[in-house]
Amino acid sequence: MKALQVLAGGAWGGGSVVVLSIVKAMIARGDKVWVVALDPETQQHFRDAGAIPVDIPGWRRSLSPLDVVPLFHLYNLCRREKFDLVATHTSKGGMLGRLAARMAGVPNIIHYVHGFGFHQFTPALVKQVYVACEKLGARCADLMITVGEEHRQIAMKLGIERGDRIRTILNGIDVDRFLGVDRVGARRQFGFGPDEIILGSVGRLATQKGFEYMIDALPEILAEHPRVRLVLSGEGELEAALRTRAAERGVGAKVTFLGFRREVPALLAAFDVFVHPSLWEGLSISLMEAMVAGCPIVCSRIPGNVEMIRHGETGLFSEPAMPASIAAQLCDLLADRERATDLGLAARHEGIERFSVERMVDENIAAYDSVVLRKTPWLLNSPKTLVGSRV
Repeated sequence: MKALQVLAGGAWGGGSVVVLSIVKAMIARGDKVWVVALDPETQQHFRDAGAIPVDIPGWRRSLSPLDVVPLFHLYNLCRREKFDLVATHTSKGGMLGRLAARMAGVPNIIHYVHGFGFHQFTPALVKQVYVACEKLGARCADLMITVGEEHRQIAMKLGIERGDRIRTILNGIDVDRFLGVDRVGARRQFGFGPDEIILGSVGRLATQKGFEYMIDALPEILAEHPRVRLVLSGEGELEAALRTRAAERGVGAKVTFLGFRREVPALLAAFDVFVHPSLWEGLSISLMEAMVAGCPIVCSRIPGNVEMIRHGETGLFSEPAMPASIAAQLCDLLADRERATDLGLAARHEGIERFSVERMVDENIAAYDSVVLRKTPWLLNSPKTLVGSRV
């Protein structure tokens, strides 16, 4: 099978990791895969896996009348390569990719919802525009895959797509990477003191992640737990603003910005609590990793997170954009370390059971094959299966 994955813009992150796992499995069985990715690091990861990275000229982060340029290039790519399947990701990648693939006559088109472009903080009029675009995009595809059941329900409720044309496939990670990591060695590696209480998070320093509300909660937490230190691992456009905010709140010395780090398993082993104050998510890879690492969790009560965490059983919920709620949940958790340990162990058990990369890959490949076979029923009687040798 010849396939195109339209991953589009954005730096290397959770969504890219998910798609890379699927692409590796496709290539391993003999499929030939092209990947539209604009970030050099992301392109290199896919190149190393054996895929063919494609750069699309004229791509802009936000919607623009100039999007006719990347739409034209995507159309030409699909016409030239005659893909059996195109899978699209992200709101803009999904819109341009689906339109281009349908215009080019690609027989099988799948769109992934890793989280809609709208959320509870989106102005009503802007949300209506996003919903209208999603409805248009859905008409150009054969199947929608949501990475969480909540987003499937949202799509049906808003009339974006029919329930029989949406399939939920939960994200997955390589769970083995997060098991058996030496906590003492990890804390020493990052320079965390033996008496420090490390509240940590991993993610882009962007509005979506809600880190400013965590910083605002810190003075109240420190009043009860003065040995607390907040550690943020990630890069982004808000770093300078977050540093300024911490200084203005009088907690600058208690907030550490690690920058982008690849040693995520060691980081999670070194944290005392994983804090996830996001305002919106699809199905968060970083939260999934924290679960499998057995880290006690305090996260926002938002779609996606509520599908992963059970309040009081595998973690605690705070209300999004509410520093007082974040502080209250963290203070309660830090006051009962035995409970924190129990929550972490329960999260690990559930994470291992639900979020393996093997399960995720198998379900995605099965979804691809079901769409292709439905469109080409003669393959059901073919002696060859859906591997590269049949093309």
